[in-house]
Amino acid sequence: MKSTHPLRSALVAGVMALAAASTTQSAHAAPPQAMDECASNAICLWTGVNYTGVKYTWTSGYKDLPAAWRDHSYSFIANRAGGFIDWSGGQKVCRTVSSGHYATRYDQGFGTKIDAVDTRC
Repeated sequence: MKSTHPLRSALVAGVMALAAASTTQSAHAAPPQAMDECASNAICLWTGVNYTGVKYTWTSGYKDLPAAWRDHSYSFIANRAGGFIDWSGGQKVCRTVSSGHYATRYDQGFGTKIDAVDTRC
């Protein structure tokens, strides 16, 4: 009878490698030039991916996003904590961000839903 341990070991190794790659990728800092474009103690949202398009800077308190950014915040850098809010269907859905969080392609995430920013969810 053949053992399935080599196959199981290969599957486990593959899953662990994939998990390590995902963790490493999300731990990278935002590109230095983009970090310089967002003030300390602020969250900056761009209408384009990779910190392109028009930038909106949020610093505190609840703010409805201007029309150009509502559902179109396609990259961001958070230099402070905050909450991204979606008001779809009259219900509040919120995503917490912390200082150091960023996304170069938020058009593939919550950036297609965000309507407002606040200090917390």
